[in-house]
Amino acid sequence: MRTVLLVVLCTGALVGCNSSTPTSPTPPGPPVVSPALPPVSTVLSVSLLGEMWIPTTIAAPAQMTARLVTSNTPFEYTSATIGVTWSMEPAGVALIDQHGRVSPVSIGTATVTAKYGDKTGTQQIRVLPDFSGNWSGQFRITGCSGGFDFRECGRMMVGAGAGTGTGTAPSPFYPFTLQLSQFRDQVTGTVREPRVSGELTYPVSGIIRLNGQLVLEATTQKNGDSLRVFNWASTTNNGATTMSGAFTKIEPYRSAFNDPYTIRTEHEFANLSHAQ
Repeated sequence: MRTVLLVVLCTGALVGCNSSTPTSPTPPGPPVVSPALPPVSTVLSVSLLGEMWIPTTIAAPAQMTARLVTSNTPFEYTSATIGVTWSMEPAGVALIDQHGRVSPVSIGTATVTAKYGDKTGTQQIRVLPDFSGNWSGQFRITGCSGGFDFRECGRMMVGAGAGTGTGTAPSPFYPFTLQLSQFRDQVTGTVREPRVSGELTYPVSGIIRLNGQLVLEATTQKNGDSLRVFNWASTTNNGATTMSGAFTKIEPYRSAFNDPYTIRTEHEFANLSHAQ
């Protein structure tokens, strides 16, 4: 009869994940005394269980669990790691200790390996930024085109080619905020731009690329006309405390005669502050 033995590793301990020179996490308190593991000759295979998506800001190490399939009975559980050897490749993405606890180091992907006797099991993990929470800061317009007449872009770029309509120099800074939610590499949220004429609010959604870059877009309505945001690409530092990036917006307007038109603007922002 085939039976299953779960090797559940000891609980995570709080460690600092944002240090520039991280060290392997140290298990708290005395080592756990566990029941004996099955004879190596009875283990048919090893597989891994655990979180595959690990934010850089995780408060405690992520726990990996080795699942041993044996030919013995009865089926039992233990919290020991004795006899299970853990390793991680490539180096530099995360650290794993002798209890199978993973601490993130930098954005990227790595493979965790657990070895018991001559049997091994592997699982890929991904370390990615944590964009969830509230971000606030300023953007400026770096390019402008379109408009009902050539002066519209000049008015948006006050003090930077005002009245020329070219929008060739950056505008002053304008405040805006983001409220973002994140599930694994999927991000959704809302952008708010305070204006004299009233706050402009629009929803955004997107993904986190393998290099840690956040890509967002939006297609929504403004007074019955279509507003688009695209080419959004932003990054955060390893501690997810600041964010910088750029985006493009095509915003609809109406003339005094109710004729529709659009203005395309290029935006950049730096050092948005993060409050989770």
